[in-house]
Amino acid sequence: FAVSNECGLGVYKNVYVQCYDGYETNLGASESSCKSADLWNQYAKEACANRCSNERIPGTVFTGGEPSGISTEVPITTVTTRPVEMAKATPVCYIGDNLMQKYNLLIIELQKSESDKVRAERITKEIIELKQKISTQQKECVNTAPQQQTSKSIQPASTVPQLLIENKPVAVALDRCNEVAQWETKIAYYKKLGNLGDDELRKNGFSREEIEKIIQELLLGIEKVRAQCTGQEKTPVITRATAITGSASITETVKPVVIESGQEIGTYYKSRLEKAVSTKGEEKQIQELKTLRDEIDGFISNLIKSRKELEVSELDNLVKEVKVSRGEIKADDISVKTTEKKMLVNVGDRPVSIEPTVSQVLIRDKGLEVNTNEVTITENVLSVGGVDVKMSASEVAEKLGLTPVTIELKEENSKAVYDMNIEERRKLFGFIPFNRERIITADAENGNTLSEHLPWYNFMTTK
Repeated sequence: FAVSNECGLGVYKNVYVQCYDGYETNLGASESSCKSADLWNQYAKEACANRCSNERIPGTVFTGGEPSGISTEVPITTVTTRPVEMAKATPVCYIGDNLMQKYNLLIIELQKSESDKVRAERITKEIIELKQKISTQQKECVNTAPQQQTSKSIQPASTVPQLLIENKPVAVALDRCNEVAQWETKIAYYKKLGNLGDDELRKNGFSREEIEKIIQELLLGIEKVRAQCTGQEKTPVITRATAITGSASITETVKPVVIESGQEIGTYYKSRLEKAVSTKGEEKQIQELKTLRDEIDGFISNLIKSRKELEVSELDNLVKEVKVSRGEIKADDISVKTTEKKMLVNVGDRPVSIEPTVSQVLIRDKGLEVNTNEVTITENVLSVGGVDVKMSASEVAEKLGLTPVTIELKEENSKAVYDMNIEERRKLFGFIPFNRERIITADAENGNTLSEHLPWYNFMTTK
């Protein structure tokens, strides 16, 4: 059983699972998307749901990850588990995603309005008004949050809090003891990177000095998390209101050193956002929010750099749009110069990868390669020239019964279209065999043929 860690720290593909009865399956065989260990564990449980009893769980393998991207094989055995006592988790309230997104957009707009005093004052007023809504949400959360208690579980809780209600205040259980293992994994990963030669290290996008700095910051950070874990274990069972407003040493999120996922950024953002809006004095509060946004932008940039593949949906509530052009990925105003990354998104119901190259943008779609100059993804919808692309190239080709040699995606007459180059065997003057090219222009909204272009000498050819 093995996982292939081609994606970067903490994310995997080609994951093999074994259920308690010996049933084996490969969850990553038919797709190229990199996913976190938590998400693969969830898929593993679903795959074994009809086979596993209540006393056993699927054995899913995740290795620490190899910097070289080479698959690592690890033997596993069927796992029989009993409910175990888990560390007491501290309930903490986070603002809903809806309010976070409003704050995020206002802060970004404020950063762009430095020279427009009237506009900046209007945005500042809106930001301050949102502070009252956060206060209201916190009170609602305190009234509905569960009490802190020791829980029983057949599996360790996720290291990242799950926000179950999108647009309402949610009390999430923070288990700092589980986070210790996450930090240890990061330290092990970067120590392995540090053992690479200088050339290999550069291929992974790091210098020797950067790796040494990251390891040092990770070692300092894990000591803080361990101290929080110790404090968490000593904390008695208390009322939910006290738990939510309790020890800052337990509930305060330690600043991430290296980022594994967009969700990790979002969790830290929410924690720091509430702290920033609690700052006394409007001017100081706005400055805190600007500084926080700059920090989040840095995390987003590092996330894109550290991953070979990234689901665009991971950046939900963090950026408004992602733009991919020649040699560059932009998440709002965050620019990453690259030609070796893939952004993953669904077009219609089909997953595609979008890659910036030296000369263009390449979209890979079920074995087809689609060339384009620039695309934008907004709210997980792909567009070209400001027009939404509703059907993938593979779906259009299947509908028209075509096998294109080359495909270009572009905007034409306010429509997103595919120019499909088709090669056909013909005879010139009735006896000279050759390959004739024709171009079918198809609508990327419904797959209908808009036009067909034939070479000027077509009248001299026959089948």
